[in-house]
Amino acid sequence: MTLCYDIDISYLYPPEVFDDPAKGALLRRNGLQPHSRANYVAKFRDQRTAQALCGAADEVRAFFRDCGFAFAPSGVTLPKGKLDHRFQNHLTDVADRMRENLAIYDLSEQDLNGLDIEACIRAITAAQPVTPPVREVAHRIGKGKSKVFLAFLLRPALALPALVLAMVLTLQFMTGTQRTVVSSNLIDANVTLLMPAAR
Repeated sequence: MTLCYDIDISYLYPPEVFDDPAKGALLRRNGLQPHSRANYVAKFRDQRTAQALCGAADEVRAFFRDCGFAFAPSGVTLPKGKLDHRFQNHLTDVADRMRENLAIYDLSEQDLNGLDIEACIRAITAAQPVTPPVREVAHRIGKGKSKVFLAFLLRPALALPALVLAMVLTLQFMTGTQRTVVSSNLIDANVTLLMPAAR
Protein backbone atom coordinates (compact mmCIF):
# COMPACT_ATOMS: atom_id res chain seq x y z
CA MET A 1 0.00 0.00 0.00
CA THR A 2 1.45 3.37 -1.04
CA LEU A 3 2.10 5.79 1.80
CA CYS A 4 1.30 9.50 1.70
CA TYR A 5 4.31 11.74 2.32
CA ASP A 6 2.57 15.08 2.88
CA ILE A 7 4.17 16.78 5.86
CA ASP A 8 3.31 19.73 8.05
CA ILE A 9 5.41 21.93 10.30
CA SER A 10 4.87 22.34 14.04
CA TYR A 11 6.71 25.00 16.02
CA LEU A 12 8.14 24.17 19.43
CA TYR A 13 7.70 27.83 20.37
CA PRO A 14 5.29 29.84 18.18
CA PRO A 15 6.99 32.83 16.50
CA GLU A 16 4.71 35.20 18.47
CA VAL A 17 6.46 34.13 21.70
CA PHE A 18 9.65 35.72 20.39
CA ASP A 19 7.85 39.11 20.28
CA ASP A 20 7.67 39.10 24.08
CA PRO A 21 10.84 40.95 25.24
CA ALA A 22 11.62 38.68 28.22
CA LYS A 23 10.68 35.31 26.67
CA GLY A 24 12.13 36.18 23.26
CA ALA A 25 15.46 37.24 24.82
CA LEU A 26 15.60 34.03 26.87
CA LEU A 27 14.91 31.82 23.85
CA ARG A 28 17.46 33.67 21.72
CA ARG A 29 20.10 33.35 24.47
CA ASN A 30 19.54 29.58 24.28
CA GLY A 31 20.16 29.54 20.53
CA LEU A 32 16.57 29.56 19.24
CA GLN A 33 15.21 31.82 16.52
CA PRO A 34 11.53 31.97 15.46
CA HIS A 35 12.03 30.05 12.20
CA SER A 36 15.29 28.20 12.90
CA ARG A 37 15.67 24.45 12.43
CA ALA A 38 15.85 24.01 16.19
CA ASN A 39 12.41 25.57 16.66
CA TYR A 40 10.26 23.33 14.44
CA VAL A 41 9.61 19.71 13.59
CA ALA A 42 8.17 18.08 10.50
CA LYS A 43 5.31 15.62 10.92
CA PHE A 44 3.71 13.30 8.42
CA ARG A 45 0.08 14.19 7.94
CA ASP A 46 -1.02 10.61 7.27
CA GLN A 47 -1.33 8.41 10.36
CA ARG A 48 -0.30 5.24 8.48
CA THR A 49 2.92 6.94 7.31
CA ALA A 50 3.69 8.12 10.86
CA GLN A 51 3.11 4.58 12.12
CA ALA A 52 5.39 3.16 9.40
CA LEU A 53 8.11 5.55 10.55
CA CYS A 54 7.68 4.43 14.16
CA GLY A 55 8.01 0.78 13.09
CA ALA A 56 11.11 1.31 10.91
CA ALA A 57 14.62 0.26 11.92
CA ASP A 58 16.53 2.33 14.49
CA GLU A 59 18.90 3.72 11.84
CA VAL A 60 15.94 4.85 9.70
CA ARG A 61 14.29 6.56 12.65
CA ALA A 62 17.60 8.26 13.52
CA PHE A 63 17.83 9.50 9.90
CA PHE A 64 14.34 11.02 10.04
CA ARG A 65 14.99 12.45 13.51
CA ASP A 66 18.13 14.19 12.23
CA CYS A 67 16.10 15.54 9.32
CA GLY A 68 13.81 17.26 11.82
CA PHE A 69 10.91 14.79 11.97
CA ALA A 70 8.71 14.01 14.94
CA PHE A 71 7.00 10.63 14.89
CA ALA A 72 3.42 11.67 15.69
CA PRO A 73 1.00 12.57 12.87
CA SER A 74 0.38 16.29 12.44
CA GLY A 75 -3.42 16.14 12.58
CA VAL A 76 -3.65 18.85 9.90
CA THR A 77 -6.34 18.48 7.24
CA LEU A 78 -5.31 19.83 3.84
CA PRO A 79 -5.73 18.50 0.29
CA LYS A 80 -3.14 15.96 -0.86
CA GLY A 81 0.03 17.58 -2.20
CA LYS A 82 -0.76 20.91 -0.53
CA LEU A 83 0.90 22.70 2.36
CA ASP A 84 0.18 25.74 4.52
CA HIS A 85 1.68 28.66 2.57
CA ARG A 86 3.48 29.92 5.71
CA PHE A 87 5.73 26.84 5.78
CA GLN A 88 6.97 26.60 2.20
CA ASN A 89 10.55 27.58 3.14
CA HIS A 90 10.53 25.06 5.99
CA LEU A 91 9.55 22.21 3.67
CA THR A 92 12.36 23.14 1.29
CA ASP A 93 14.72 23.04 4.26
CA VAL A 94 13.45 19.59 5.33
CA ALA A 95 13.98 18.22 1.80
CA ASP A 96 17.52 19.68 1.75
CA ARG A 97 18.30 18.08 5.11
CA MET A 98 17.06 14.72 3.86
CA ARG A 99 19.32 14.92 0.80
CA GLU A 100 22.30 15.93 2.98
CA ASN A 101 21.69 13.12 5.47
CA LEU A 102 21.42 10.46 2.75
CA ALA A 103 25.17 10.93 2.30
CA ILE A 104 25.74 10.34 6.02
CA TYR A 105 23.39 7.42 6.73
CA ASP A 106 23.69 4.13 4.89
CA LEU A 107 20.09 2.95 4.69
CA SER A 108 20.57 0.46 1.87
CA GLU A 109 20.40 -2.58 4.17
CA GLN A 110 17.90 -1.14 6.66
CA ASP A 111 14.26 -2.14 7.13
CA LEU A 112 12.37 0.92 5.90
CA ASN A 113 9.00 -0.60 6.90
CA GLY A 114 7.40 0.43 3.60
CA LEU A 115 8.87 3.96 3.54
CA ASP A 116 10.31 5.25 0.26
CA ILE A 117 12.75 8.04 1.10
CA GLU A 118 13.18 9.21 -2.51
CA ALA A 119 9.39 9.39 -2.97
CA CYS A 120 9.18 11.28 0.33
CA ILE A 121 11.73 13.89 -0.85
CA ARG A 122 9.91 14.26 -4.19
CA ALA A 123 6.53 14.72 -2.44
CA ILE A 124 7.94 17.35 -0.08
CA THR A 125 9.67 19.21 -2.91
CA ALA A 126 6.57 19.14 -5.14
CA ALA A 127 4.10 20.29 -2.46
CA GLN A 128 2.14 23.38 -3.46
CA PRO A 129 1.10 26.14 -1.05
CA VAL A 130 -2.57 26.48 -0.22
CA THR A 131 -4.00 29.95 -0.80
CA PRO A 132 -4.77 31.95 2.36
CA PRO A 133 -8.09 31.25 4.12
CA VAL A 134 -11.23 32.83 2.61
CA ARG A 135 -11.55 35.34 5.47
CA GLU A 136 -8.01 36.61 4.83
CA VAL A 137 -8.69 36.86 1.08
CA ALA A 138 -11.91 38.82 1.73
CA HIS A 139 -10.02 41.14 4.07
CA ARG A 140 -7.40 41.77 1.40
CA ILE A 141 -10.07 42.36 -1.27
CA GLY A 142 -11.76 44.86 1.06
CA LYS A 143 -8.48 46.68 1.51
CA GLY A 144 -7.94 46.63 -2.24
CA LYS A 145 -11.38 48.15 -2.91
CA SER A 146 -10.77 50.99 -0.47
CA LYS A 147 -7.41 51.70 -2.11
CA VAL A 148 -9.02 51.75 -5.57
CA PHE A 149 -11.74 54.10 -4.32
CA LEU A 150 -9.14 56.41 -2.75
CA ALA A 151 -7.09 56.38 -5.96
CA PHE A 152 -10.30 57.19 -7.91
CA LEU A 153 -10.93 60.22 -5.69
CA LEU A 154 -7.36 61.43 -6.04
CA ARG A 155 -7.38 61.43 -9.86
CA PRO A 156 -6.32 64.86 -11.24
CA ALA A 157 -9.57 65.21 -13.24
CA LEU A 158 -11.57 64.92 -10.00
CA ALA A 159 -9.25 66.85 -7.71
CA LEU A 160 -10.30 70.37 -8.79
CA PRO A 161 -14.08 69.72 -8.69
CA ALA A 162 -13.70 68.04 -5.29
CA LEU A 163 -11.75 71.05 -3.98
CA VAL A 164 -14.34 73.51 -5.31
CA LEU A 165 -17.17 71.47 -3.79
CA ALA A 166 -15.39 71.38 -0.43
CA MET A 167 -14.89 75.18 -0.52
CA VAL A 168 -18.54 75.82 -1.45
CA LEU A 169 -19.79 73.59 1.36
CA THR A 170 -17.42 75.24 3.84
CA LEU A 171 -18.51 78.76 2.82
CA GLN A 172 -22.16 77.78 2.92
CA PHE A 173 -21.76 76.31 6.39
CA MET A 174 -19.90 79.38 7.67
CA THR A 175 -22.41 81.81 6.08
CA GLY A 176 -25.33 79.86 7.53
CA THR A 177 -23.72 80.04 10.97
CA GLN A 178 -23.11 83.78 10.61
CA ARG A 179 -26.74 84.44 9.59
CA THR A 180 -27.95 82.53 12.64
CA VAL A 181 -25.76 84.63 14.89
CA VAL A 182 -26.90 87.90 13.27
CA SER A 183 -30.59 87.03 13.46
CA SER A 184 -30.12 85.96 17.07
CA ASN A 185 -28.55 89.35 17.89
CA LEU A 186 -31.44 91.20 16.21
CA ILE A 187 -33.98 89.23 18.22
CA ASP A 188 -32.11 90.07 21.43
CA ALA A 189 -32.09 93.77 20.49
CA ASN A 190 -35.83 93.78 19.70
CA VAL A 191 -36.64 92.03 22.96
CA THR A 192 -34.62 94.61 24.84
CA LEU A 193 -36.60 97.44 23.17
CA LEU A 194 -39.92 95.89 24.09
CA MET A 195 -39.04 95.38 27.73
CA PRO A 196 -40.18 98.16 30.10
CA ALA A 197 -37.38 100.31 31.48
CA ALA A 198 -36.18 99.38 34.91
CA ARG A 199 -37.38 101.72 37.67
